[in-house]
Amino acid sequence: MRRILFVLFACLSLCSYAQAPLSTEVVTGSFEALYKKTANLEIEYIKIHNRSEAEFAEYEKDWVVDKPEVEDLILQNANAALKNVCYLNFGKESDWTVKVVVTTISPKGDYSFVVQLIDKKGEIVGSIAGLFGKGGMFGTKLNLIKDGAKSTGKKLGTILKKYI
Repeated sequence: MRRILFVLFACLSLCSYAQAPLSTEVVTGSFEALYKKTANLEIEYIKIHNRSEAEFAEYEKDWVVDKPEVEDLILQNANAALKNVCYLNFGKESDWTVKVVVTTISPKGDYSFVVQLIDKKGEIVGSIAGLFGKGGMFGTKLNLIKDGAKSTGKKLGTILKKYI
């Protein structure tokens, strides 16, 4: 009986490990220029539930209403994690732009994303790829996306703080 329970526990552990994305950060360039600076935050969505952002907005009509809230959750959680090392905001005049390219948002709200640091000339001076934010477990599609936005914002702030 103990062996059966042990094997069952081992299998469940392996299954849960296999579902978690393995984060392998790939860093190029430098983010040190952001130290004690304010930067603009831009967010671009490539695929949401295997659709382009336009297709997803057509499929999920509330996306147009909820998108600003999703982006605000990312911003708030990133700034909370940065703890005065740097400050991010939307649409203000700044020498630096932090661009988050969300490559995918899964149906569970998991985010896969890349962070780019762009200077005033529009050149990419730093990049971090291979980042993930964890979505939710229960709720509507947009609630799961909002759960993922909180996790993504926290990850964004933590990773920027690490490399500034």
